[in-house]
Amino acid sequence: MKVLQLFPYVPTPPTFGGALRVYHILKHLTENYDVTVAGYNEYGDMEAFEKSFPILNNKMHFRNVHRKRTRRLRQVTTLFTKRSYWYRWTYSNEMQRMLNELLDSADFDFILTEFASMGHFDLPSDAIKILDAHNVEYDNFRRMSTLDWSLTRKKFYEREYRKTFQEEVAVFKKQDAIFSTSSRDRDIIQQHSENAQHFVIPNGVDTQYFQPQNIQPEPYSMVFTGAMGYVPNNDGIMFFLDKIFPKIKNKIPEAKVYVVGNNPPKMLLKKQSRDVIITGFVDDVRPWIDRASVYIVPLNMGSGTRLKVVEAMSMEKPIVSTSIGCEGIEVVNGEHLLVRDEPEAFAEAVVELMHNRALSNRLVENGRDLVKSKYDWNVIGEHIDDALNYLLQRKKWTNAYSREKKEKLEVIV
Repeated sequence: MKVLQLFPYVPTPPTFGGALRVYHILKHLTENYDVTVAGYNEYGDMEAFEKSFPILNNKMHFRNVHRKRTRRLRQVTTLFTKRSYWYRWTYSNEMQRMLNELLDSADFDFILTEFASMGHFDLPSDAIKILDAHNVEYDNFRRMSTLDWSLTRKKFYEREYRKTFQEEVAVFKKQDAIFSTSSRDRDIIQQHSENAQHFVIPNGVDTQYFQPQNIQPEPYSMVFTGAMGYVPNNDGIMFFLDKIFPKIKNKIPEAKVYVVGNNPPKMLLKKQSRDVIITGFVDDVRPWIDRASVYIVPLNMGSGTRLKVVEAMSMEKPIVSTSIGCEGIEVVNGEHLLVRDEPEAFAEAVVELMHNRALSNRLVENGRDLVKSKYDWNVIGEHIDDALNYLLQRKKWTNAYSREKKEKLEVIV
């Protein structure tokens, strides 16, 4: 089977949520199907990408872009346009022409679009069109718009939510099938795409890569990982440092937290101290997760599911998370991790895990078992195969039924 996979950025290095998902799905596809890829390259490492996927030689079609240079200007001007920043970030006439030429020159069984932001393009093809919806973007903007921002920023997110809703629903309606990362996202998307087939393909983890290295954790230490330039991550760790960390320090003066991830904004860097270590970009998050006693996920917004949660469970770390932080992952509070939304309760849960070895060990064991059974990328790859085979058979049945119906009508006529 021939697959065309579209994505908004080259997924190397695969060091953050979206890139990791794209990378592992592509890895599975190239091992089992005839794959061509197309999209944008802004900050990806093409040399590493080509080395990781030599089978894609002569099957890569990318346009180089430099969106970061005009990001702020584009955000401001978006306030005065009908289109969202989300739409303007990915759509271009040049990309549309490139896709038209590619689809004119080759036939595909499937076109898999990564992220709804790449779903604005017309795809003139008989291929089965699938959207891999990493998030429900409009729901993410809706949540952002409810938070206490500056007036300008709040206005931006309110307008972005309204525009994105219209645009994303239009993308949903164009699909033959949609992959969602959680049942919650699937239920939201189904309201707008009743004619599409829906599959939950969760975010996963490479359990062979994310393994504990038997390093003795630092006493009373916590870690949070993620792309710090991403608003939900930045907002979450600021919430933790302002509202939760002081309460932990009152109980455990020696407590410290490692904030690990690229592009920390200035307001976060100002929080740096002897007990708040902000690393910026690191090549490998595993040593930082390994050294911590507790993994924290203090998120108050976001959509889809958080890869950081399954990575931490695979690394056998006890976790304290907000409800939104572990949303969409089949975890049970008190069985796989501790879920706390209020600052006082979150702080108390962290302190408890630092002192209660039996509880920590139980959560760690249950979390690791859950990840191996449901969230290993090999298991998820099997779900993708099942979905593609079902869709192909369904198309054959539909075409056969249509031919039979047409033949009967011709006989009647």
